[in-house]
Amino acid sequence: MTGSPNLLTTIFAFLLVLGPLVLIHELGHYLVGRLFGVKADAFSVGFGKELAGWTDKRGTRWKLSALPLGGYVQFAGDMNPASAPSAADDGLTPEQRSHTFHVKPLWQRALIVFAGPATNFLLCVAILAAFAFFNGRTVAEAEVAAFTVNSPAQAAGMEIGDRIVAIDGDKIDSATEVPGRVAYFAGKTLPVTIERDGRTLVLPVTIASEQVSDEFGNTAKIGDIGIDFVPPIIGGFFGESPAEQAGLQAGDRIVAIDDADVRSFGDIPELVQPFPGKQVTVTALRDGEARVFPVTIGSITAKGPDGQEKAFGQLGIRAGFGEVVPVSPTEAVELGVSRSFTIMGTMVTGIRQIFTGDRSVKELGGPIKIAKYSGEQFSLGWDAFVGFVALISINLAFINLLPIPGLDGGHLAFYAAEMVRRRPLDVRSQEWAIRTGVALVLALMLFVTVNDLVSLPIFGG
Repeated sequence: MTGSPNLLTTIFAFLLVLGPLVLIHELGHYLVGRLFGVKADAFSVGFGKELAGWTDKRGTRWKLSALPLGGYVQFAGDMNPASAPSAADDGLTPEQRSHTFHVKPLWQRALIVFAGPATNFLLCVAILAAFAFFNGRTVAEAEVAAFTVNSPAQAAGMEIGDRIVAIDGDKIDSATEVPGRVAYFAGKTLPVTIERDGRTLVLPVTIASEQVSDEFGNTAKIGDIGIDFVPPIIGGFFGESPAEQAGLQAGDRIVAIDDADVRSFGDIPELVQPFPGKQVTVTALRDGEARVFPVTIGSITAKGPDGQEKAFGQLGIRAGFGEVVPVSPTEAVELGVSRSFTIMGTMVTGIRQIFTGDRSVKELGGPIKIAKYSGEQFSLGWDAFVGFVALISINLAFINLLPIPGLDGGHLAFYAAEMVRRRPLDVRSQEWAIRTGVALVLALMLFVTVNDLVSLPIFGG
């Protein structure tokens, strides 16, 4: 288990995540507002007391404020940072009023409001597209190599060699897509479409619930169907590989170690790790021919489950799982968009499951949990950290689009009502709705913060 980063690293990483994301979100509002000729009175990263700032030649006050949990653009005509409209007798001249937000046509106001979440969404798309372009896309046959203990898929009638082609009607092109299709549906029964000997079958599979943890000890409940898709094919070697020294080659398919059959790559550790220094016979298929190799299992020292140092056996081989396919810039953008919508879909599913009781409200996280994860991902390197930034960015987009007064989605709901009624809600109604929405958001923030605190080790979480 990896040690958690220190407090200074966590704070730095948190600010490095939230600061730029808030800036980008508010720039979306500001730039589209400026495009339509709306004057901005204030642009703030953070809430509360101003720590530093300046006023530009257009009269906009750019400032950094004390509470780094959001930000706002206050346009001319806004009564407050939540964009409640000013009263009609605001004392502005006709020329000044023409540059206020609330006199602009409905479609312009809607675009200005929508621009903030849209910018966060586009940032997520850009990051995921860049990952796809530079790293390629892993494609692997969704062919069953083995089953785990008490496998739900095996219990439903699935067999080794079956190929999964769809889950709950969603097409499966690669084994890498399967975990994401089942992770949020623990306890649910989903139809899984397979191909077997040229036939198409649909099997109802009840998704098992599995508790998983990462290298920092964070735990989560995910759905699992109990399938191992990784065949025992050697993809490469590392270190002073005993397997390579014995004559095994990349592309060889291991079928047995001593008298034990090997059906998936996941079978190998349990046949090797307990026996450092032992000589075994490894049977592998190469060009359709079975070959036998005497191999002396190597040894490494690592901490065991009890935290004590001990020796573990290893063959020094990497799995040959799938093929990394390069993608064009256009394909990368398409992947970025589809993966972003997939992430947003899991958010909708998660919230629905919390309301239906399928998930605990304890899974909701707030600023403390975001800070904790920010520090952890930062300690894993830039790839992990930037991927986390993409995840938080699309979270901000999603949350801001919720139809809660005071959030961007609440304003868009006002505009939808205005379009239907052919006139806006009166100023007093909007003001009270926004006050109620802000109170609701503050109550939610308090709840998730308490959730975060009780999950910390100091409180027994």
